[in-house]
Amino acid sequence: MFFKRIIYILLVLLVAATGFQVVRTFIFTRFISNTNDVKELEEPISAPIPEDAVFDSYLVFSDRDENNSMATLYHIEKVLQYMKIDYDSLDITQSENVDISKYHCIIISLERLDHLKDIMPALTDHVYAGGRLIFAIRPVIDTTFGSISDMLAIQSYSGIDDNATGIRVEEPLILGIDEMEEDVGFIRNSSIASVLDPYRDTVLYLSTYRRTPLLWEAGYGKGKFIVFNGTMLNEKNNRGILTNILCLSRETFIYPVANIKMLHIDDFPAPIPRGTLEPIAEEFNRTIPQFYREVWWSDMIRISKRHDLVYSAFTIENYGDDTTPPFDDPGRIEEENFLVYGKELLNLGGEIAIHGYNHQSLAPEGYIKQDLGYNPWNSQEDMEESLKKLMDFIHSIFPNYTIRAYVPPSNILSDQGRSAVVGAVEDLEVIASVYLPNKEGDVYQQEFEIAPDGIIEFPRISSGYHHETEVMWSIFNGLNTHGIFSHFIHPDDLLDTGRSRGLSWSKLSEEFEMILTEVDEGFSWLRSYSISEAALELTKYLQIHPRIEYRGADINIYCENFRPDAYFIMRCDRAIIETENIEHKTISEDAYLLTLTRAYGSIRLEEK
Repeated sequence: MFFKRIIYILLVLLVAATGFQVVRTFIFTRFISNTNDVKELEEPISAPIPEDAVFDSYLVFSDRDENNSMATLYHIEKVLQYMKIDYDSLDITQSENVDISKYHCIIISLERLDHLKDIMPALTDHVYAGGRLIFAIRPVIDTTFGSISDMLAIQSYSGIDDNATGIRVEEPLILGIDEMEEDVGFIRNSSIASVLDPYRDTVLYLSTYRRTPLLWEAGYGKGKFIVFNGTMLNEKNNRGILTNILCLSRETFIYPVANIKMLHIDDFPAPIPRGTLEPIAEEFNRTIPQFYREVWWSDMIRISKRHDLVYSAFTIENYGDDTTPPFDDPGRIEEENFLVYGKELLNLGGEIAIHGYNHQSLAPEGYIKQDLGYNPWNSQEDMEESLKKLMDFIHSIFPNYTIRAYVPPSNILSDQGRSAVVGAVEDLEVIASVYLPNKEGDVYQQEFEIAPDGIIEFPRISSGYHHETEVMWSIFNGLNTHGIFSHFIHPDDLLDTGRSRGLSWSKLSEEFEMILTEVDEGFSWLRSYSISEAALELTKYLQIHPRIEYRGADINIYCENFRPDAYFIMRCDRAIIETENIEHKTISEDAYLLTLTRAYGSIRLEEK
């Protein structure tokens, strides 16, 4: 009996050892569900538009000789396009004989109002009759400004402050930000030192930290002036402010959003340094690989469930600096590391995409302006060979997996490098770099768009574990304009004292969850996707063309290129009485999320 028990135990150990070897040789990966199938988009449909339907049109004036005018105009036009607003754009030299009456709203994107002195009476008459006039840039104090300052509800003014920093939210306007009092340098304006008339019909929404009025609306006759007394709308990071300024041009305003929440993990799965690191050893009594396996990744799984996140992970094969073939194979430990983390990521519903064979940005000599220590590539062919090497590595472990997305290392990608990625990755659909520029001007800065070659340009708006004002500002501006939360982190930030700022993982993870909690609280309606799934939703958002007809308490939405479901934000302080083909959810005191289920939808609001 005893002998049989020993034999039984030995057999169990033999089976376990054999199973372990099977894992090590990756035979069992053939039984893992490792496909990346994405549903195809439906063919778009369009709603018929009645001949008597009337839609708003906007007019933008700019001055090609003013640098600030042209920089601000660029962002105005981009936001108008994202919001699907019909508009005309004219230089001041084209201002004569313009039929202003056909426009619901006029936007002035220039500083010297004297250039518009001949048509300013017509513009102010247009407002008095019920139109809207937006000043998107702080005017200079010239004769024409002096003649209309009282119409703008300015009681007095005393020059221009070129260093007006910070911001205060006086009345809620920006979704997700009900209160804010921050004296931060990244919010900086040139503003007219002014005092508003307390007896006029005005609403002050924003001021500088030192209480200079920054954004207000002033009633005038049946219409209103909307005055932005600053210069920060010439920067991409402030487009959410611009979006909400445009929303003020109507008591009820509707615009489309993508309704997407995404979390990217760059450099994952990736080689993990061996050995120990003093802060990790002191806090967790673990080696670096043990820490990532037992602490960091365990916390990330918990965070994904708590905050309804789907991870998109962008892998690299090694951290070497080779940019000339032949490219080496990884060791067995790296293969097992990729298998374990990749399998668990897929089981969470996540997606594996690519970052590079190594972390050398795909750029030739002289392209990179930052001091990153990267080696240049000699040719597009070498770049392509390295990417094919990475694809072979992935498919040796997950043979059926389709790679659809790419993130450039350090968000740097030359034209030559982009061509290499498109050439080497057969099923490539998405390139995800960054939304905001850097000071060196060498990052691959993107808009949300479909490139001429069909690749979806899908930028990340924010990054990092640190909960700080500038990060949250970027997040809220992106959410207000696009309805998109697209954030990325690196697993190894905590190994670098510069990027971690000396904080432990316990503190970094706490701050990271503060970011996610604020997004959850302000934008609980967002839907989570991996990068390939989100690309389909982004395509729907980019290609839809809604035509919105406002008829008092009744609103009609006629869509061209509609695919279900389409999402909109409606800014309105009135209750919804009934809808057709539209679901709605209250998301703030004066905002709804609308879900349009067919190409045509209608809303009836309560009467005022």
